[in-house]
Amino acid sequence: MNRNRYLDDTNKNDARANLPGRLKLLLGLVVALIAALLIQLAFLTLKQGAGYLSEVNQSDQTVEKGNAPRGLIYDATGKVITGNQSATAVTYTRGSTTTTTQIATIAKKLSKYISIDTTRLNARSKADYYLVTDTKGAEKVQEAVKKENPTTASSWSTTQLNTAMAQYVMKHNLAKNVDDNVAMIFQKMSGASALSTTYIKDSDVSDDAQAKIAERMASMPGVKIGESWSRNYPEGNDFQSLTGTVSDESAGLPSDRLHRLLAEGYSQNEPVGTSALEKQYESLLKGSPSQTTVTTMGNVKTSSIKYQGQAGDSLKLTINAEYQKKVQQILEDNLPGGNVQGAYSTVINPYTGGIFAMAGVSRDSSTGKKTANQLGNINQAIVMGSVVKPAVLATGFQKGVITPTSNTMNDQAIKIAGTPTITSYWNKNGTPTPIDARTALETSSNSYFVQLGMKIGGQTYSSGSSLHLNSDAFQTLRNGLGQFGLGTKTGIDVEGETAGYKGLTTGTNMGKYLYESFGQYDSYTTLQLARYVSAIANGGYLVQPHLVGSVLQTDKDAKYQKTVWTAEPQLQSQVSLSSDEWKVIKDGMYQVANGSSSHNTGTALHNMTPKVYAKTGTAETSTNGHTTFTESMVVYVPGTPFAMSLAIPGMDSYLDGTNGRIAKQIIEAFWQMVVASPNS
Repeated sequence: MNRNRYLDDTNKNDARANLPGRLKLLLGLVVALIAALLIQLAFLTLKQGAGYLSEVNQSDQTVEKGNAPRGLIYDATGKVITGNQSATAVTYTRGSTTTTTQIATIAKKLSKYISIDTTRLNARSKADYYLVTDTKGAEKVQEAVKKENPTTASSWSTTQLNTAMAQYVMKHNLAKNVDDNVAMIFQKMSGASALSTTYIKDSDVSDDAQAKIAERMASMPGVKIGESWSRNYPEGNDFQSLTGTVSDESAGLPSDRLHRLLAEGYSQNEPVGTSALEKQYESLLKGSPSQTTVTTMGNVKTSSIKYQGQAGDSLKLTINAEYQKKVQQILEDNLPGGNVQGAYSTVINPYTGGIFAMAGVSRDSSTGKKTANQLGNINQAIVMGSVVKPAVLATGFQKGVITPTSNTMNDQAIKIAGTPTITSYWNKNGTPTPIDARTALETSSNSYFVQLGMKIGGQTYSSGSSLHLNSDAFQTLRNGLGQFGLGTKTGIDVEGETAGYKGLTTGTNMGKYLYESFGQYDSYTTLQLARYVSAIANGGYLVQPHLVGSVLQTDKDAKYQKTVWTAEPQLQSQVSLSSDEWKVIKDGMYQVANGSSSHNTGTALHNMTPKVYAKTGTAETSTNGHTTFTESMVVYVPGTPFAMSLAIPGMDSYLDGTNGRIAKQIIEAFWQMVVASPNS
């Protein structure tokens, strides 16, 4: 039997000996890799399994901020003069990792259900939206920009490149087909800081839009149906100029405070106080937004309230709303025509500085249109005239140039070389007429106070002589007026106050010193006059005026309010005079309102009950190229919380008594509406 040569086992080695060498190598590598894989799998499972399981189960957690209603503003009697009205709004809370591409997607979806005002849409936002949503277009723009800047583009940062691309889009109008509505929504969303809530539409959201958005919020992360707040004025819109204004979502943050407010956590279009008390007390009024913790685990999102939020603190003013409206009406009803520029009046408590009314009306003399302007009391500097004479008299006492028992001088024509002749309105001929300090106040003798001013400045009047005052005469007289607060800011708790204007004092202006001595050179505000007359009323204490009497805090359930701060009188300085010196000043002011001289200037105040003390003023000015006059007045009633100042600039008539008629009505209304008359 022949053997099969294919089965011949001449080679007794393992069959692997017949395998090619390269196949052996590959087989070895496979075995090694499988072994390594098994080892790594065992390591991951046994040693690090718990860690990876934790990562798998880890959730994304963010904190969303809500919106809190602003605090209210009440008058002294508890009436709401600045309140809130709510409206349904569409809000957006930007996530901590949300990209602009995601924002653009959300904006496009949301634009199907709401339309918003696009007047503030900027070209950059439109260009950014185009670049984010048109990938191919963005690639072409990038290539074009780099081609235009071959030497610098390679070193640009991402921000620089994005800016250059946006500029290219704007230059070539590539975003012309982008819908303005969606671009504006994108702009608002992009302007929101991470985790803060901003308004996309703060009013006029239809029921249909609410329903459609609510159904689709899962596909629009961060979008919610919320509530917005806007200001209203239950006691009338005129209070708005006094309490201030708040920006709305369309206006955005004020440009002059933009960076500071953003650093404080505000969103681009978040409401913020922009003027008067709303701005001054923004940190109190704005409230604390709610905080909601939002946890995302896979496709499951849950939320829990971390902080419920707190409505803003409320302000209770010293203003009496009904009296404020009455004083405002009195000014408007009695305002003359012609070149008159307005009328302003402040009624104040001379012992506390609390303001009962601060009314004002500005008038356009070319059209006759009147506009409520309460803050004109603090920002309209006016040459006030003779109302300053009690302060000049006080300075004369302090400098020792007159005394309570020796203060008689002649009212006569004042003739100083190089200056116009000065006379009193009732003694135009300059007939020498002896008068004392009390009578000088009652009859408002300019001649008397020019001579007194010269004595204060180091010179005794002599007819026809030249002016040779002390070098510091102007400063000495201004210091005397300044101790009553004239020429300095009062420090009232609302922005925009001016200190007034002080004229030049050197060279040919030195002669203006004579006019300074009877109130016809420097200018002051009506509020400064109120503080000034308060110092006379209270015995010499300069008290800081204020509008806010207390701050109220609402509990978290909005059930009640508690007072957390109450204003206390703030003394700023003191005028030092003896009781006899004060008596001369006050007697003179009493005679103004009650005297019997044929030249008495306060006849409109005669026979009032209780008796008032006053000083009238008239200053010659120029308005629209015409000679005009300012009529002014300060009034107080001893032992009561009443003091008042009044100024009417630009009057065509001289000494027509408008100041007295207005003052009388304001005084009578005070006893009827604020405090019962002590004689009732």
